[in-house]
Amino acid sequence: MDHPGADESHRRSRRWEKTHQNCKAVYRGVDPKLAWQVKVLAGKYDTAVGQVAGTLIEYALRSHERGDWDLFPRPDSSHRRMTLSPAKPARRVGYGWRVVTTWRNFPPGLKQELAALASQDGLNVPAGELVSALLRFGLHCHACGLLRLDPEDDPGFHEQPA
Repeated sequence: MDHPGADESHRRSRRWEKTHQNCKAVYRGVDPKLAWQVKVLAGKYDTAVGQVAGTLIEYALRSHERGDWDLFPRPDSSHRRMTLSPAKPARRVGYGWRVVTTWRNFPPGLKQELAALASQDGLNVPAGELVSALLRFGLHCHACGLLRLDPEDDPGFHEQPA
């Protein structure tokens, strides 16, 4: 409840959420360390977290399509789906359904592309595992200098010239 005398302009408007539902992405099981790295990177460049996540993921997808790297799903003995998680000799470290990652300003077309790739007709893996694998690749490429974030240019990642 608002306290007496609260300024109307300081109240958070839910209008954006209502009109931009297609620009909101919600994934379960995304590695929280990767999601945190995306948030830190977005803060460093003063860019929306969902936009940074989207461009990292899109870069990783395009690299996958070009054959620069591959996604290797393997059978998951505890589920009917495949998994992208690395095999562990001991208990598998999963991020499970408890961890929910939400991004605003996420490209709607990319959400559909991720859903199709994660689906039973695609890799048949949980969407959160797919997002984690793509983020891991994109963040690694950025850390190695293969990608740069240019906030002056339509904020997005670009390949570094060789």
